[in-house]
Amino acid sequence: MVPLHELEAVLQRHFGFPRFRPGQAGLVRAPLAGRDALGILPTGGGKSICYQVPAHFLEGLVLVVSPLISLMQDQVTRATSVGLRAGYLAATLGPGERRVVERRMRANALDILFVSPERLESEHFKSILDEIHVALLAVDEAHCIVSWGHDFRPSYRRLGRLRAAVGAPCLALTATATPPVQEEIIRSLGLREPVRTVGGFDRPNLGWALARVSGPRERQARMKRVLARRRGPALVYASTRRETEAAGRALAGLGWPVGVYHAGRPADERQRIQDRFMSGDLRVVAATNAFGMGVDKADVRTVLHLGLPTSLEDFYQEAGRAGRDGAESWSLVLSCPGDRHQQKRFVRSSAPGRRELIALLSSLRDQGEHHAGGWVPVDAVRPPTPARLLPRVHRAPASPDPEAALGVLVGLGALETGISGGSGGLSTPGPAVRLTGASPDWSNLAMRRRELSRRLGAVRKYESSRRCRRSVLLRYFGESPPPRCGACDRCVAPVPDGGLLPADGRS
Repeated sequence: MVPLHELEAVLQRHFGFPRFRPGQAGLVRAPLAGRDALGILPTGGGKSICYQVPAHFLEGLVLVVSPLISLMQDQVTRATSVGLRAGYLAATLGPGERRVVERRMRANALDILFVSPERLESEHFKSILDEIHVALLAVDEAHCIVSWGHDFRPSYRRLGRLRAAVGAPCLALTATATPPVQEEIIRSLGLREPVRTVGGFDRPNLGWALARVSGPRERQARMKRVLARRRGPALVYASTRRETEAAGRALAGLGWPVGVYHAGRPADERQRIQDRFMSGDLRVVAATNAFGMGVDKADVRTVLHLGLPTSLEDFYQEAGRAGRDGAESWSLVLSCPGDRHQQKRFVRSSAPGRRELIALLSSLRDQGEHHAGGWVPVDAVRPPTPARLLPRVHRAPASPDPEAALGVLVGLGALETGISGGSGGLSTPGPAVRLTGASPDWSNLAMRRRELSRRLGAVRKYESSRRCRRSVLLRYFGESPPPRCGACDRCVAPVPDGGLLPADGRS
């Protein structure tokens, strides 16, 4: 066992911190002692330190599973800055760049490697792993394992097989996981008597507020009034791309530099917006929930949600991007009567009906005939049109959201995922799917719909409860909070001039 003073010496020398934050030391020491671990640390709680410090001591490769290819280069830069030999493998790399990383892996010239879960399913990559020693498997954003979650990644479900194959200790990390989700992570990854650290979810410097408005027009007016009175960077979350664009136009009219971020915008533009926000060139970013995971900006003062979120897990992560420097910051939700209809649409798109999924399977069967090995690149999936569905169903159902529906079908066992360079023999990089030939497990679909509905119920309780907002949140995550926090709209009187939040972010 590495003595604590040696671990702290590395922490001070390479990371600049005098001591570990609460919960970090146990998660750092577990893999060094050959033990599995599960860490639930709040947003901004320093999860990366839990695998980067061990990488300074372990003989072998620390393999980090990360869901965001767009952030891997940044993760490599950060790891290199603290004295680690780091690399990443992603579809965005050219063939020559991938070969360089693979040679470094084989030559034991890497301390840490970042990969997507889909990359781990490549037969080529598996063959390389057979040649090297993996000292630690770290699974970041481990809540993506849970099949009913918004961020579900089917390949995460199969990481337990990889863990069994490499035989290394496994460290699972996430910012938000209720007790049932924690148990699902342990079961899926096959963690053996893991060291479990659940950091406190409470953020004393973060205040919570919610206000009801009559509709979108009043919501935009309130948004502009709140942000005009607040100082410092802000994030505005909307549930659809259209609402995000509308919010960006409204805020730009106030004369601020504003970015608009959603999956419909080009990747290079999204990267520029993120870079400008991080550097301080943009005061506000209006975004869907596509923005934020891995964004670590310390001085965000306000996170404003235009509408009810779809789960308290997502809401807590998004709101938690405010006040990471410990200064007073606020989370505000502006809800209106139409939000509940939007939530019902979310359930239908995230857990489509049986007929819609059968129709999509039939469409994929047709598309697979035109691709090598039956593999269809995810970006090329064409949802079935009503005209094509008429011969197959009694009435044409609405086309489901392809991304959500594909994840559901993988979870039901009807599809499998692949990636360029693997057994699929795809000509273009990126994830792909093909039929497994197995009948879908429809009971899993019903479970998914029930769980999504349960999560929406928790959000509605947060909206309607007359109890302290902080108390409602902390009880949901399994903590026993004080009866009143003194920093939410239930515990303090509203601002006299009609404002919803304090005028600025000063403590």
